[in-house]
Amino acid sequence: MVFCRFCGTKEIQFRKSGKFGCGYCVQVFEYPKFTKTQIIPKNRIDVLEKFVKENSRFLTILSFRTRITRNIKSNRFPFYDSLFDKSKQLLVENEMEYWLYPNGLYPPNTLSENFEERMGFYLGSEDHIRWEKISFPYPLGGNDGSSLTEKKTKHKIFRFLLLKENWAEFAEIGYISSCPTNLGAGRRDSVLVSVDSVVSPKFFSILQTLTEFGIEFAPSSDHSFRKIGKNPVLVVKISWKNARAVQKRQFYKILGLRGSL
Repeated sequence: MVFCRFCGTKEIQFRKSGKFGCGYCVQVFEYPKFTKTQIIPKNRIDVLEKFVKENSRFLTILSFRTRITRNIKSNRFPFYDSLFDKSKQLLVENEMEYWLYPNGLYPPNTLSENFEERMGFYLGSEDHIRWEKISFPYPLGGNDGSSLTEKKTKHKIFRFLLLKENWAEFAEIGYISSCPTNLGAGRRDSVLVSVDSVVSPKFFSILQTLTEFGIEFAPSSDHSFRKIGKNPVLVVKISWKNARAVQKRQFYKILGLRGSL
């Protein structure tokens, strides 16, 4: 019987849950390996850029979100032990508690006409610690208006999230998340865009050509339709995991998201 000698997770448990029990499970169980996505060819980027420029009045950025997940080194993962108190203590020791959401819990994911920016850590989810930043909406082709203070804050938080001595990680893989699909940087970026029905078929057909580069898109499950102005529009979530920095810069530049890197 195949099982992890550190946390005791059996292969049948891993197959059923789809979650690792600890950082050592990646060396025990078979799972689809993440392969680095290639850089998006210039000709495909040019097609998308031309479309966005010509149809910017039909496309509106509603929000941008970055989420980074981490598990504490040499401990069981939340599928078996949330380590809520230990995770909170780690934030306190590294002067991160200021950005912990009240009670350490993730706030409701709501989207309103005046979507408010938020940034913080939350605990006890799929991984021990998760950090996210959700930006204000801003015009296509603009920038996120981040202040120098906010940028310094993000740099401080990123340094904490990159302290390998704190986190479960493996040299050949990177940071170990509970879910095999999050291995590596443990990072997922997503953009909510409202798309007028006038251009949605063409927009989707262009995005379809980018799926092989790790970019996913689908109507948002939380808010598929909403009304902006006179007409209802489709809210689309465009996301990718562990994308290479140069690839994200290519994609963000078109959408005016350079300040969100």
